[in-house]
Amino acid sequence: MSINEQQPILVIGAGPVGLSLALALARAGIHAEVFEADEELNTQIRASTFHPKTLELFETWGMVDDVIKHGYKVDKLQYWERNPRRIIASFDYQAIAKDTKYPYRLQCPQHIATRVLKPAVESTEFGKVYMGHKLIDFLDCGTHVKARFETKNGIVEKEGSYLCGADGTHSTVRKQLKIGFQGKTYEDRFLLIGSDLNTNDLLPDAAQVCYVFDPQEWVIILNLPDIVRVVFRMQNAEDEAVAMQEENLRKRISNFFGEVPAYIIKTTQLYRVHQRVADTFRIERVVLVGDSAHNNNPSGGMGMNSGIHDAANLADKLQRIQNGETDSILDDYSKERRRYAIESVQLYSDQQYKNMAMTSDEERVKRNESLAEIAKDEKKAREYLLKASMLEERI
Repeated sequence: MSINEQQPILVIGAGPVGLSLALALARAGIHAEVFEADEELNTQIRASTFHPKTLELFETWGMVDDVIKHGYKVDKLQYWERNPRRIIASFDYQAIAKDTKYPYRLQCPQHIATRVLKPAVESTEFGKVYMGHKLIDFLDCGTHVKARFETKNGIVEKEGSYLCGADGTHSTVRKQLKIGFQGKTYEDRFLLIGSDLNTNDLLPDAAQVCYVFDPQEWVIILNLPDIVRVVFRMQNAEDEAVAMQEENLRKRISNFFGEVPAYIIKTTQLYRVHQRVADTFRIERVVLVGDSAHNNNPSGGMGMNSGIHDAANLADKLQRIQNGETDSILDDYSKERRRYAIESVQLYSDQQYKNMAMTSDEERVKRNESLAEIAKDEKKAREYLLKASMLEERI
């Protein structure tokens, strides 16, 4: 199999992963066309963390500065104990300043990042984005792929060399291929409250990103450019409709921070978290990337980043195919990225979640002592941050 230079790579989904894949391909001189079901780019509350490795890829694709100027640089990562209120461990990203040009974690909502990525794709000679094109089905013809899309003007048919499913957890591409998506759903529910609170005044000495341990109601604080997201663990017996009432949202904030000044709640979201991986990321001329191939607990902010890394790996493989290599290297893509999803991303994010949810006093003491020891040791702190930044190969 090969890439027909007259036929584009068809990318399904205009999220950060699909647009990153199209941009990487277009920068390499490969025609890529993105098809998004919605008429407009998504505005929902989703991922917001960009790790150093991802920023390095954005630099390669010529748009890192545009993303950074829309984000908030986080130079410290902290873990706290809620009761008594104290810092357990504080990690300074300067510990990896010699390992990367971007020794920080950038907080930028993905719906902002996609609005940087889309025009970047469209500004190239080889990239196009079609909004309002909902994938109906596709056919692998052996030498190429045919896809049908529902649009406001009727059914549209497109042909391409390969089809890449970047269409999320409920991927139409994965479902049509009948690829298994094994894993689990976490019992805990996550309640996110986004507001204009200044948490620096409410939690002195706190970093821009804090994970606050508590056996009953752990909390995650994420500062973004124009909003602070505070994520709470919902209690098992809580009624969702009651919890989402504004007076109860405000009680929750006050129970955690204490007395607070007047503030505006800008957004809320209640959600469950899944950890799953597809049985394979490739069948012949159809490939899965990002959440269509794997998803994980958001603790640690690795989901979107690993999807963008999928895109970089796949774009490299497709470029090599265009240069004459056999497309069996797409099997390498599938094995490499699936292995990384299972052995690195899922293990790390699951451990992060377990740290948050620990209830045993003995386990919590060991966790706190271990994190404190790592943070105080220069070598161990560097290794910890490299792993947290998805740069573990540089340890």
